[in-house]
Amino acid sequence: MAIRMAKKKKERQIPSKSKVAEAIRSVLQARTKVNSQEELTELVMKKLRKENKTFSISPIRVKRVALLIPEIHIRAKTRRMHKSAKIDACPVCENEILPLKMKNLLNKKITVGYKCNNCGYQSDLEAFVPMKYHFLWKG
Repeated sequence: MAIRMAKKKKERQIPSKSKVAEAIRSVLQARTKVNSQEELTELVMKKLRKENKTFSISPIRVKRVALLIPEIHIRAKTRRMHKSAKIDACPVCENEILPLKMKNLLNKKITVGYKCNNCGYQSDLEAFVPMKYHFLWKG
């Protein structure tokens, strides 16, 4: 008779926003600059797992919490898109993004780019797809 052994599911816990913010601050104070969202997530995860080995966090949540910390500046490196598309939300912080408008020679308003008033992200019509994030400590 074969006894089936159930694999133990690895329990995961989600750290509080304050614990994540503390870990992000600690990592960036020590390193000053982190060159990608994935790298920052790995470093934050190592820091959090020293406290609790079951903590887990996604790269998107790390970026969102980092946006809330005033001492951190986030730069987004973008890639060019040749197809003009209207965007409704900021690709960095997901808040409302406003069109940058100018008047052309015929005195008509035209959209020349987009700007986020929340995080400062700005782009022209061809470059608004973020490829890589840089996190800088400015505290």
